[in-house]
Amino acid sequence: MNYKHFFLSFCLFVVMIKLSFDKEEVPVSLLELPSTEITESSPSCLRMYDAIEKWSTVYNIPKNYAFGIAKKETSYQGPFHWKYKHTQTSCVGAIGPMQIMPSTANYIWKTKVSKSKLMNDIDFNVHSSMKYLRQLYNIYGDWKITFGYYNTGYPKINQYALDVVNHKLEWKIK
Repeated sequence: MNYKHFFLSFCLFVVMIKLSFDKEEVPVSLLELPSTEITESSPSCLRMYDAIEKWSTVYNIPKNYAFGIAKKETSYQGPFHWKYKHTQTSCVGAIGPMQIMPSTANYIWKTKVSKSKLMNDIDFNVHSSMKYLRQLYNIYGDWKITFGYYNTGYPKINQYALDVVNHKLEWKIK
């Protein structure tokens, strides 16, 4: 069993324990679940975790940085953040879990990307973010400048960039 399958099995176990404390008994349908795969019906926090793990690996973004961006952008607190809401929009129009600007998504993908896709498709939003971060890092060669650019649209080191670089992976069950 690899790390991912172990983690997903553990998450399912935690959900079942949580449900057993919330109700008198665990629903039979949960006991019969044979799969631990993340699907569109999985909680947002698990879909977010899965997407960041996958796309940060593909684009060679250090995990603590990828999760640091998610924390800064939408207050994502890890795979046990059961109340996480990925459908957020900033006051300047950035959309979804990694707060991608529609114009940035259009630039990254060289096509028109709908706001709905950015808002609702966690995997696509995270994929866009990791692809963009890799492009920026390839240009600037410095993570702090990359994160400052991601945040402001200008190559600079700001508090946002420092917070992301110093982000620690410390998750608690919420």
